Amino acid sequence: MLFWILVVGAALAASEAFLRLPIMSQIAAVGGHAQKAMRVLRSARISDHWKERVLPAYALRIGTGSVVFFLLLCTALLPVLLAGLLYSGGLVAWAEALMRPLVILVLCVVSLAYIWLRQKAPAKASVSDYSALDQTLHRLALGSAPVAEMTHDIERGMFLKSAPEDEGRHVFVTGLARAGTTILMREIHRTGQFGSLTYADMPFVLAPNLWARLSSKGAKPGPRAERAHGDGIEVDTQSPEALDEVYWRIFDGASYIRPDGLVPHAPDPDLIAGYRDLIRLVLRKTGTARYVCKNNNNILRIGSLAAAMPDAQFLVPLRDPLTHAASLLTQHQRFLNSDPFVRDYMTWLGHHEFGATHRPFLFGDRPEGDPLTLDYWLRVWIAAYGALDLAEAGAANICFVPYEPLGADPAVWQAVARRIGVEPRAAAELRSVTEKPPGAHDPALAATARALHARLTPRGFAKLGLR
Repeated sequence: MLFWILVVGAALAASEAFLRLPIMSQIAAVGGHAQKAMRVLRSARISDHWKERVLPAYALRIGTGSVVFFLLLCTALLPVLLAGLLYSGGLVAWAEALMRPLVILVLCVVSLAYIWLRQKAPAKASVSDYSALDQTLHRLALGSAPVAEMTHDIERGMFLKSAPEDEGRHVFVTGLARAGTTILMREIHRTGQFGSLTYADMPFVLAPNLWARLSSKGAKPGPRAERAHGDGIEVDTQSPEALDEVYWRIFDGASYIRPDGLVPHAPDPDLIAGYRDLIRLVLRKTGTARYVCKNNNNILRIGSLAAAMPDAQFLVPLRDPLTHAASLLTQHQRFLNSDPFVRDYMTWLGHHEFGATHRPFLFGDRPEGDPLTLDYWLRVWIAAYGALDLAEAGAANICFVPYEPLGADPAVWQAVARRIGVEPRAAAELRSVTEKPPGAHDPALAATARALHARLTPRGFAKLGLR
């Protein structure tokens, strides 16, 4: 009996230590250094001389990080050693006993059960629909860069050779959040001509084919439910969603995600080639030839992507700036008090548009003012669409799509369908929206935003072939 008490006690104490110590973050740090070193080593654009200078520095960081990880792991396993000191048979007999299959099974079950119970209470108060076990799986798959990279490497090795060639005629919907990007992307996906990442691919979004084999989550759509935004949009496991930002965050997040905001991102050709491989893997899983995605963060790299993929179309919904800013403010207030898991979830997906994890796009200086005011979001709008103004002017495959006419006039959706090369059909979700009057704001800021909106709108209509 004493033996089993010691086994269970050691498992509980070691599990608690593992949760409290920064072991996973240390793994992520070491993995990040290793990934950067491999990119330098594989790149044909970096000279051997520079590689000889850089790689030793990365090797030192990897070595130091590995030592720290080993020490943290030893610390977490100290309860197992202490339990062995209390075992009457001595440490050698204790070590031999721990190798028995039944003991290993008990250790695993007790540890997993403890982690589940440890997170059960916070999960009940969570606005998230994920169970404690789901949250643990998401932390492992998305919160750990090495795990994400490893599963992606396995995915590439198993499925990339059988994936279809990239024809390049994809559609990327982007813009500030609350611009109508989700509804437009869903209408395009509904045509049946496009593949996309869906909720069924979570949390292993970088390994869609592998996860589809291991999980039955996407076999059926499942029940539909309104998403957390409270905007009437219902989703199920087969609904397309903005998930491919995980790729950019995992493989190059340090170059554009900063504590104070997200800066413009210029991915190199190797990184873009890897992204196109991910697209091919999604097309393999979905059995389609074209890809559609909605990713608001793509406004940070839209110039690079548009130049690298000239046959693709980049659609940027353009909404009235005052009502757009008011919607952003509402969502910011809605997500300000998100629970810890939701904050982590948004961070893993690279979603910093609003709420507790808000980090603005930095097209220059950080927007002035309080995020709880409409003026702040007007400044965010002006900065973002000012940058998109410059990007669109220099790229034939970037097109503004006026948001209000898109929902009110079927001819606009039909023009969008023709531009992306699909048969126009009646829209299912596009609809006229009744906007609430915006709150107090600076008239000068509003005038600046509306002047920019008035300049961009005709250009959108022109590229759509409309007057």
